[in-house]
Amino acid sequence: MKRINIRFAALMAAMMMTIIAFAKTQDWGGRVIDEKGEPMPFVNVVLLSLPDSAFVQGAMTDEQGVFKIVTDVNQGLFKVTCMGYQTLYVNANQNLTIQMKEDTQILGEVVVKSQLPKTHAKGDAMRTTVAGTILEKAGTVSDALSKIPSLEADRDGGVKVLGRGDAEVYINGRRVQDNSELSRLRSDQIQHVDVVQNPGARYAASTKTVVRITLKKAQGEGISFQDNLDGIYQYGHTLTNNLDVNYRTGGLDITASLWAGRYGHAKSLQENTLTYYAGPDKIEGVSTQESKNIWKGWSPQLQVNYMVNENHSLGAFYKYDRHPGSDFNSMFYTDSYENSIFKERSESHIIQEDMFKKHIFNAYYNGKVGQLSIDLNIDGLFDDTQSPSNTHEVTTEAGGSPVNRSIESNTISSNNFWASKLIFGYPVWKGNLSLGGEYSYNHRTDAYDFNATDAVPVKTTDTSSKWVCAMSI
Repeated sequence: MKRINIRFAALMAAMMMTIIAFAKTQDWGGRVIDEKGEPMPFVNVVLLSLPDSAFVQGAMTDEQGVFKIVTDVNQGLFKVTCMGYQTLYVNANQNLTIQMKEDTQILGEVVVKSQLPKTHAKGDAMRTTVAGTILEKAGTVSDALSKIPSLEADRDGGVKVLGRGDAEVYINGRRVQDNSELSRLRSDQIQHVDVVQNPGARYAASTKTVVRITLKKAQGEGISFQDNLDGIYQYGHTLTNNLDVNYRTGGLDITASLWAGRYGHAKSLQENTLTYYAGPDKIEGVSTQESKNIWKGWSPQLQVNYMVNENHSLGAFYKYDRHPGSDFNSMFYTDSYENSIFKERSESHIIQEDMFKKHIFNAYYNGKVGQLSIDLNIDGLFDDTQSPSNTHEVTTEAGGSPVNRSIESNTISSNNFWASKLIFGYPVWKGNLSLGGEYSYNHRTDAYDFNATDAVPVKTTDTSSKWVCAMSI
């Protein structure tokens, strides 16, 4: 029994080393031209994996219309986007020449070329103006952002900067805490978008890139509401509903939202065969894992924004997340062979639940007094999570009797986090001088309980607190 387990562990290690050794990067790339054969700079090219069309990596064409993507994915699809042109999907390859076609449906409504969006350097960012351009007609915010050089936006509100990764997003100077907030905006609400490729000291060291969205001053007054209901059925049903109620008067904008949903349409099946040699002996492991996760929750939120004028805006945001249950159920089977002779079978049934509740708070002020800019943000996050799990394993050697083992565990954690940041900015010569400070407090408690049929029960609790104060210039 122990000999088989040791060999199986060695088998896993050998397979991992083989995967690492044979992982090979692939250079995808080419050139993008217009209908006249002229090179097109600032075109977004995104590599999507097959068959799920998931985002892999992206790049933007240079002045010669050339782009390059280096990845270990050996097949995929290019999504090529540029404002005023049709979105193209092309099989990924090397040394491609991709010819864009004008979007006649959009350009047919354009009277002058000045209505095409312009991108230019503005302080620490590249600014793209949306108001008054055909980007206003893009539809959703994700549609508009994906047409802006170097940006790729998901339908669920996530934003990536090509070559840099996930972006930290701000709306009117306030950091976005919930990606679904972006999905509720329309492209015609945007004034301009700033993309910061190299964030300065005013942002956290872990921040790779920043996207700042400035909205137009809201027009119209009164109350309105919007309700979105989505459903999917595959291996089970998924149903979500989001209700937004908005009240607007003057510069005051209040939005109350309620989201509720259940995810249960997907399941996964993985099959693996691992083979290696231990001296003259051939060791094989054949495994199958089938998993299904059912997740449900609800989340109310309240957002208050007040735009005094184009130089002063302030507001607050509160969201409560409640997930009463997330049920993960998995069956894992492994058969072990030595020189093609069956040696052992292992069957594991894994059940895990995740339950949590979370409070998210943000208050902000973004303003300008003369040439002095002021940026104040206060954030709070409080959560409690509980994750009980149970694993039952049955191991049967060839010609032997089944051996049963059970493992029960539970992880309970709570987090109390506060952070505040105040930054002053003032133009100096051809640049900008920023001076500010940041304060944060974090108190976290983790408790872990473990019990197995053939082990001594383990219980442990860890509590930690941390205060951080930093100043940047």
